Amino acid sequence: MEFHLVSLILAFKKDTVGIPLAEISYFWGQMGAGKTSIARLINYCLGGSIELSPALQNEFVSAKLTVRLKKGPLEIERGRDSNTVVVKWGEKEDAIQASIPARDANGELIPGTGIENLSDLLFWMSALVPPRVRKSKTKADSETKRLSMRNLLWYCYLDQDEIDSSFFYLDSRDPFSRLASLDVVRYVTGYHDEHILDLEAQLDSLRGERMAMLASIESLARVLRDVGVESEPEIHARVSRLRETADAIFREISQQRNASVSERTTVHALDGLTAQAQALNVRISGLDDAISEVLHARDRDTRHLHEIETLSIKFRRSQSARAVLAGVQFHSCPRCAQILPERPKDNCIVCGQAEIDDIPDSTEEALLQRDIKQRSEELKEIIRRHDAAIIQLRREREELDIKKRRVERERNEASARFDSAYLSSMLNKERERSALQQQADSLAAMARFPQILDSQRQKVGAIQAQEAKLRGKLKDAREAAEKDATNINTLGQLFLDCLVRSEVPGITSSDTVEIPTNSYLPEIHSPGIADNTVVSFATLSSGGKKTLFKCCFAVAMHRLATKVGAPLPGMLIIDSPMKNISERENREQFEGFYNMIYELKANELSATQFILIDKEYTAPVEELDLSLFSRHMKPNDPSKPLDPETAPLIPYYLGN
Repeated sequence: MEFHLVSLILAFKKDTVGIPLAEISYFWGQMGAGKTSIARLINYCLGGSIELSPALQNEFVSAKLTVRLKKGPLEIERGRDSNTVVVKWGEKEDAIQASIPARDANGELIPGTGIENLSDLLFWMSALVPPRVRKSKTKADSETKRLSMRNLLWYCYLDQDEIDSSFFYLDSRDPFSRLASLDVVRYVTGYHDEHILDLEAQLDSLRGERMAMLASIESLARVLRDVGVESEPEIHARVSRLRETADAIFREISQQRNASVSERTTVHALDGLTAQAQALNVRISGLDDAISEVLHARDRDTRHLHEIETLSIKFRRSQSARAVLAGVQFHSCPRCAQILPERPKDNCIVCGQAEIDDIPDSTEEALLQRDIKQRSEELKEIIRRHDAAIIQLRREREELDIKKRRVERERNEASARFDSAYLSSMLNKERERSALQQQADSLAAMARFPQILDSQRQKVGAIQAQEAKLRGKLKDAREAAEKDATNINTLGQLFLDCLVRSEVPGITSSDTVEIPTNSYLPEIHSPGIADNTVVSFATLSSGGKKTLFKCCFAVAMHRLATKVGAPLPGMLIIDSPMKNISERENREQFEGFYNMIYELKANELSATQFILIDKEYTAPVEELDLSLFSRHMKPNDPSKPLDPETAPLIPYYLGN
């Protein structure tokens, strides 16, 4: 991946400092001059975090980094303590300037580009699609996420603080960092090729479509449950009953209209409405009692379930403890450490009580666990039925409450009108008939909802079938990629070559490197040494060896990326590769490492930019004809005039 740092411009309170960045930039000199701050500010502009040194705390204002990418130069400016960066790219009138998040993603910022943060912009300017990886490595249907440019930069920037303490987070206790680092190595070694990435993108799209449809199904099903119907026949049956009741009321109204005056009703609507309201009150009270009883039963069964689950856990713990402690010979009390007295043969040596003989064997324990599980499932099913009953009872109560309020409203209206018994009765029946017809019409309009639900469920089934098919293809593609160990073996060979050329003590060209695909932590095996003797980052006792070990692996990763065309940013910043190494006592390692860097830059890694920071400087041989920028840096001495040749990062700063 073309990724060339052009310049870094730093704004301080009293000055602005420009730092050109060449094909090889070598910053060296005394501590306290700001060498490490250069690397950290470059990383800061690329979205990293930073701990400001005392000098930067006092003087730093902002940093601007210019990066040359495939689509052209990109300017990235980030102010102090800012979570956003100001970016600019394009030529003159067509130049685009925008403020985007340095790391967070809150939706697409530039329509049609997929750019949500700085990482996306760097990929877009490199004409690359951000690779997608699964969030969960154990769930087959896990959604995917984009691999961030920040993750790739772990293998492009070796920070002084972590250069000898962490192996690119592959050994991290933080699972998120470790898995992200694993994804980077898989990406570079070809386990995330274009075919796999395309399949993962399709699978993620299908999964998103399925989840959205399931949410829609659940919402629609909830509406139907609230209404009290869940199928089309139920709706038609209820509509039919409501219309029949309305027709019966209409016939009764017609009979009353056609009857003679003496035959017409003499019962006032107020009396009927009062009786109806009283009956509804009784039914509502009964439902309240029923709901209370079901809630009480649900709480009782829930407590019972929790007790069974707790006892099951305690039983398993007890059995495990007995199994562990059964073979322990106690000579002193585990609580007070006093010597235990002699006990009878059949008594516990610690508490002195008789040993329990009826210890269940594995078969009995399995049967017991099965019974516990079965009882738990029964209780869960009972609780689910309680929940369904509560929903049904509350729905009925709500319907009765609505009806009761309507009846009371009509009763109040009838009481206020002083109509005749006949007129009030007819008005009441007309209202009741109208309400039933309206309810029937509303339910009839919902008859198509179950059809929509069935259609959506069928679509979900079809999507699940597509997902299963794609997962099968993805599994086959991953297995095929992982079976091809060519790139992993090549990485191991390149890594060993870097170690040998750097003259790391104890490692020779006759050694072999193994890189397990489950961890990608390289292991070095020497001929003639026992199989259980392994040289790895974790087993190296020397801080100097750890540093060279990590630096060589980073160089090997860039060599492999160049060889196979993997999209790893073409720059490598190494801050203090000789952090724990004396340039005088370990001259072979000092010269060997830098000669390796220079030789690779002149050949294999000609397109890779190097930024090197160290205490001492060693120049490449003239025959290599390399473009190198060297800057010797020293902290300011208040007693001496400023020397521009050795000026610190902040030229005017005289603090510590």
